Amino acid sequence: MSNRRTVFLACPYGQVGGGMGSIMAYLASLRTDPSGQFDLKPLESRGGGHIAWSPAFLAAAVGRIFAEAARGRLAVVHLNLAERGSVYRKAALLAATKLAGGRALLHLHAAQIVQFHASMGPGGKLLLRWMFRSADHCVVLGDVWRRWVADTFGVKPSRISVVYNGVPATEAKQRTVPNDGKFRLLFVGNLLERKGVKDLLQAFAAPSLQSRNIELTMAGGGPVEQYRGMAQQLGIAERVIFTGWVSQDQARALMVNADALILPAYDEGLPLVILEALASATPVICTPVGSIPEVLADGETALFVTPGDEAGIVAAIAKLMDDPAVGRTIAAGGSALYQRLFTMQAFARAVGSLYAMLTPRDVAAPAWKPVQEAHDDRQR
Repeated sequence: MSNRRTVFLACPYGQVGGGMGSIMAYLASLRTDPSGQFDLKPLESRGGGHIAWSPAFLAAAVGRIFAEAARGRLAVVHLNLAERGSVYRKAALLAATKLAGGRALLHLHAAQIVQFHASMGPGGKLLLRWMFRSADHCVVLGDVWRRWVADTFGVKPSRISVVYNGVPATEAKQRTVPNDGKFRLLFVGNLLERKGVKDLLQAFAAPSLQSRNIELTMAGGGPVEQYRGMAQQLGIAERVIFTGWVSQDQARALMVNADALILPAYDEGLPLVILEALASATPVICTPVGSIPEVLADGETALFVTPGDEAGIVAAIAKLMDDPAVGRTIAAGGSALYQRLFTMQAFARAVGSLYAMLTPRDVAAPAWKPVQEAHDDRQR
């Protein structure tokens, strides 16, 4: 049995297509942090089925926190925060962690947290403020979120760290598509308006692209039939492939076979799909939203388009088709950037250092207070 302390990685692992769950699954697969000080264990907070089952998963997660504390092994609960129901589930786990004597690391992934916070009533805003101020440390995806957390909740900048997401390296694979001169464009993610799906389909129907040898693959869930119907109405159904959700391995295979990834979203944090494109040396067309412009540079590691700018989307696609050297330059720059900032090893080292900071080796393992009090009574 390991003598290492436990770090719980709390998020919804069972939801198909969830980026937050994917990155924590990557981390949990390592089993230990790079220093070997902690055991990394997944903690399911919601479950992948109907929302009605969520309270059962949440109760089980709370029970695991107290059980680990009772054994004197609880170190950190790494709480991964999104919008809506995630706030209330993570608030319950944060309260349990503090009561059990553990340390809480609150990791903000939510791309729409600003809008969600603005829509909350006074009670909800107080809850979020309590969460960010009660956590032992906060993690955000970029400086834009660090400033927002500090300004909105009064959290000291020293208690907020920027940690960029990481993804595993793409295994070297040969393209498996025919060498037919066709330009293959790929979208991966939820098929939603905020992801720019409508803009992308309308741009793809532009007369200047109609005669080009180009194909668009849309890999993701959501209202697929609605967008399939839209493609039919736009007259591009024969050139657009809707796959539905695909596995991580299938997504990587699509990425390797793509000539470019496109994500014309209106809001994002730091999308894993972009990092996976960088890892695959696939050129990226995206919008400079969220933390994206902090790490990517237009014309060097990506081509930027303004959210909602259909003509800009058309121009970016045409640029890559007409000048392959541009795509090669962007792909090489993106690959180098991935190696420097976005490897899974870099991410694991960054969060591992925070776990160690929160629980120095000379600090005794926290135990759930009633257990510790019973031990003290026996000593008397």
